[in-house]
Amino acid sequence: MIERIERALVLLAYFIEQDGDFWVPMYKKLEAELQELKNREDTKARARRRLMAYSAAGALKANT
Repeated sequence: MIERIERALVLLAYFIEQDGDFWVPMYKKLEAELQELKNREDTKARARRRLMAYSAAGALKANT
């Protein structure tokens, strides 16, 4: 999904260069969605690292 949004942003950048400001609102919307997706992925990665560190430390299972 992230890759698709990035490709769409490149295409919209081309349209903005060709046609002007008409596409700017859509570009801004996709930029915000891309940032949200990246933030979500970062959060999931941090959560996974925390779980792995917790498990590696020999702690109790997280689901008990």
